[in-house]
Amino acid sequence: MSQEKIVVSEMPMFILPFFEKVDTSVKSDKDIAAEVAAIFALAEMDREKEGRILSRHSSEKINFIAKIGYPFWLYPISDKIALFDGLNLSEHVLSYAKIENVKHFLDGLKRSSKNRENFEYFLAEHGQYFAKTDAKANLNLKGLITQSGMLYEFGNYRKEATKVKDQFAYVGLLSSPINQSKLLSTTQEIAHLHATLEKEIGDLNASIELLGKGSLQFHNELHDEIEAVKQEFALNIKAEEAAAAPIVKGIREGYDKKTASLARSFEADKVPLHAEKLKLTKSKNELCNEIDQYCASAKMVVRGDENAKVLWKRRIKEAKDKLSQTERLLKLNEKKLDELEKRRASEVLQLKVSQESEIKNARKKIVELEASRDAKILVAKQEMEKLASETKLVSDQISKLVKLREADIAQFDKLCMESFSENLDKALVYMPFYVISYNKETRDRYLIVPPSTMSAIDISTKLKAVLGRSKIKSFLAPRFKELSSIAENIQTQSQKNSVFAAELKQLGSMNNILVMGWIYDEIDKGLLNLKDQGWLNDKEYGAVVAGAKATLKPSG
Repeated sequence: MSQEKIVVSEMPMFILPFFEKVDTSVKSDKDIAAEVAAIFALAEMDREKEGRILSRHSSEKINFIAKIGYPFWLYPISDKIALFDGLNLSEHVLSYAKIENVKHFLDGLKRSSKNRENFEYFLAEHGQYFAKTDAKANLNLKGLITQSGMLYEFGNYRKEATKVKDQFAYVGLLSSPINQSKLLSTTQEIAHLHATLEKEIGDLNASIELLGKGSLQFHNELHDEIEAVKQEFALNIKAEEAAAAPIVKGIREGYDKKTASLARSFEADKVPLHAEKLKLTKSKNELCNEIDQYCASAKMVVRGDENAKVLWKRRIKEAKDKLSQTERLLKLNEKKLDELEKRRASEVLQLKVSQESEIKNARKKIVELEASRDAKILVAKQEMEKLASETKLVSDQISKLVKLREADIAQFDKLCMESFSENLDKALVYMPFYVISYNKETRDRYLIVPPSTMSAIDISTKLKAVLGRSKIKSFLAPRFKELSSIAENIQTQSQKNSVFAAELKQLGSMNNILVMGWIYDEIDKGLLNLKDQGWLNDKEYGAVVAGAKATLKPSG
C-alpha cells in the first residue's frame, strides 16, 4: 500500500485553465477579477429570492462558491495516450470476435504438413474449426474515456495545462479512486489484448500461407504420382501389346479366311437362285406381253364370230394362269434369296463376335492394366480435387477471420489520443469547475459551471438582453460540448454518493472564495468591468452589488 502511494506521488499533477479568452483586449490583470465577478454574478442571479413566482417562503442562501478540480488520468499505451475518468465513472466495453485457438490450429497444421496423409486428415478434421464467427468476447475497461468528441476536446485542452503550484491555490482537488497500479493494470490489459489480436492475425496469415504451400506441394506430389502411374503402366501395356500382337494377328487372319470361305459358300448358293430369278423374270415379262397381244386380238374379232371370242378368252385365261404361277415362283425365289442373305449376315456376325471375343481374351491383360491405370489416376484426381476444395474452405474461413481481427484491431486506434509531450503523457490533470452550493431550509442545491469562454459581447447576446434574458450566461458560455457533460457526474454523485457529497462539501468549505479576504475587492472591480463592457445592466449590477455587500466582507 505504501509502495502504491509512492508510485502515485511520482505522477506529475497539472491543472487546466477555467477561462479561454476570446477577446484579447481583456487585460490579464483583470482576468481573475472578471472570472470571480462573473461567477458571483451568476450565483447571485440564479439564487432563489423571496417574492419570485416559483419561490416559496424564505430565500436561498449561498453556502459556498468554490473552484473544484475534476481529476483525469493520462497514461501511455504503447505510443498512444489513454484518458481515464478520475472518478472511475466512465466505462468502455471493448467487444471483439471470439474465435477458436489460432495457435493450436497453426501448431497442428505445422505438424501435419510433413506428409500428405496427415495434411489431408487435418483438413478434414478442421473443416469447420473456424466456421463460427458470430460469438463475441468483451473486455470491460472501467474508467476509460473513449468518446471521440471528448478525446478530441481534451487532446486540445491539455495543451493549456500548467504545473505551476500557484494555480492549485484556492482549488479543491477531488480525490480519485484510481491509482497508478490500476492504470498500469488496465493499460497492460489493453496492450496485452492488442498484442494477442495482432499475433492472431500473424498466425492466421501464417496459416493461410502454410495451407497454400502445403496444398500446392501435395497437389504437385499427386500430379507426379499420376505421371509415374502413366509411365509405369505404359511400359507394362507396351510389353503386353507386343506379346499379344502376333496372337491377335493370327486370330484376325484365321477369321479373315473363315469369312472368305463363308462368302464363297454363300455365293455358290446364290448363283442358281439368281439364275432362276432371271429366268422367271424373263418368263413373267413374256407372259405379260402375250396377254397384251391376246387382249388386243380379242378386241379385233368381228361381231358375231363367237368361236373366235371364245378362243381368245381361253388363251388369255391360260396366259394369266401361267403368269400367276410364275409370280408365285418368283416370290418364292426372292424369299429364298432373302433368307440366304439373313443367314449369311448372321453367320458373319457370329464370326465377328467370336473374333472379338478371342481378341479380347488375347488382350485381357492389357485391358486389365488399362483399367487399373485409369482407376489409380481417377483416385489421384479425386484426391487432388478434395485437397483443393478443403484447402479453399479453410483458407476462406481464415481470410474472413483476418478481416474480423483487423476490424477488432482498428478499434484500438479510437481508444486513445496521440502523444503531446513527455510531461503530459503520464500525468494527473485537473479540469476546473465552479461549484455553487445553495441552501434553503434543509435542502441543498448545486449549480455547476464548466470551463468557459471569456467572450466579447455580440449581436446575439444583445438580442437575448432585449428578450429579457441575462447576458452573463453568454459571458460564461461553456468552452466544450463533450467535456462540459462531466458536470453531470459531479451533480449525480453529489445526490447518490454520500461519501462524495461529504467530500464535495468539505472541499467547497475549505476553498470557499466567499470567505477569502481579497475576494471583495476583486469582485467589486470585476462587476464594474462587466457593467462597463455591457454584460450587466444597471439593474442587474445593482442587485449583484447589493448581494455582494450582504454576503462578502470588505478587505481590511
